[in-house]
Amino acid sequence: MARTEFEFTPGLENLPPRPKKKSKFISKLITYLLVIFVILGISYSVGIISSTDNLSKNLGGVGLWQQLKNLIGKNDQKLSGETEDRINVLLLGIGGFDDSGKQHDGPQLTDTIILASFKPSTKQVALISIPRDLIVQIPGNGWRKVNAVNAIGEAANPGHGPELTAEIISNIFDQPIQYYVRLDFTGFQKVVDNLGGIDVEVENTLDDYAYPVPGKEMATTSLRYEHLHVEEGLQHMDGNLALKFVRSRKALGIEGSDFARSRRQQKVLMAIKEKALSFGTLINPYRITNLMDTLSQHLLTNIQAWEILKAYDLGKSIKEADIVHHVFDDGPTGSLVQGSSPDGAYILQPKSGNYNEMRMIARNIFDTAAAENQKSATQVIKPKTLEIRNGTNITGLAYRTSDYLESLGYKINKFDNAPTRDYKKTVVYNLVTDAKDTTAKKIAEILKADVTTTLPDWVKAAGNNGQIDIIIVLGQDNKDL
Repeated sequence: MARTEFEFTPGLENLPPRPKKKSKFISKLITYLLVIFVILGISYSVGIISSTDNLSKNLGGVGLWQQLKNLIGKNDQKLSGETEDRINVLLLGIGGFDDSGKQHDGPQLTDTIILASFKPSTKQVALISIPRDLIVQIPGNGWRKVNAVNAIGEAANPGHGPELTAEIISNIFDQPIQYYVRLDFTGFQKVVDNLGGIDVEVENTLDDYAYPVPGKEMATTSLRYEHLHVEEGLQHMDGNLALKFVRSRKALGIEGSDFARSRRQQKVLMAIKEKALSFGTLINPYRITNLMDTLSQHLLTNIQAWEILKAYDLGKSIKEADIVHHVFDDGPTGSLVQGSSPDGAYILQPKSGNYNEMRMIARNIFDTAAAENQKSATQVIKPKTLEIRNGTNITGLAYRTSDYLESLGYKINKFDNAPTRDYKKTVVYNLVTDAKDTTAKKIAEILKADVTTTLPDWVKAAGNNGQIDIIIVLGQDNKDL
């Protein structure tokens, strides 16, 4: 996919048989056969084979019997992105329609947009929430809020909305998005109820006195809204409460922002994951059947059944501490600022005028210096002082890099121009003598640079008797910072 820059004005013969591998294959084969028989047995026993076929078509657009064949035939294939050690899944939530066929307001607008990334080598997961008011460029439609992309794609070609949304967000972050999952409000509510409810650790008491009552849009103020109250602490939620909890926009205090709402969405997503993969769910045919029926009606994805099983196999040992959470916001250290569109609508746009900072955060989300919730991040040895030099003729490059590294927790002593401005590749000069200090290496990984302890005379002089630990000279390879 071409990268778009958005600038703002605002021999088998040599391999003898090995019994252990054969046993492993037979074990896998039996496992997949059991899965198939369970699915078919449940489906036939309750008479919903048609719903199961509908679900299978929603899983990558492939029919039931082909999915079953693939479960065996593709068990040794890799997932898209697995070879590159990063699998990206776009999670979308839309209003859609209720069971009576009545549509929610803006049924195809995305209320939830989360980029979920998985790093197979380290078993890490990152959840990156993207605000629905972020301004993006949509081919043929100009600059629009990102929550409109799905609706525009659906209007042009039904079923194309998630694909178009993945394409646009892939361009923003310069990251390939291999998979997407889209679920509507009714489906979300039913999934939670199908699971028997979920347990959510509520961080702050939520009080929203202006939560809209469905069907009362034209009523008087006293009837149009309800008081939504969710107490701090561990709360058991049914589908109705869980939906309100993730949709509330006008709560008092800290929970009143869209960014707080994004954090709540991530919490609920993790609670659903825990309940769905619990032993009590996996051995409950009635619960599984209801889930399948719900997803067949309310979910759209390009992920096939064999890919779901492979992903589960890869990530089944993931712990909460392995999950990184990030929400793009307009706070003091955030990447976004508020603005207005030409027609006066509220929007969010990148603080720097382009998406480069957001790209860097997404690209390095698994780095311990950038991972907000990683416990190991607090153990990273930070340099006492860090100096940045611009080795190019690109105006402002040292300043932008300084701003970015400071957002990751590094202390910048100063930034300036290098003695020469002809650096093609960024170099990290390590003045630290402690061999256990990995700071220079971490910074080099972030900037895709080389580390050296061979210091030119001007670097030795700039080191000023140990008062500077690391000097970075920026090259043309980091021109997009």
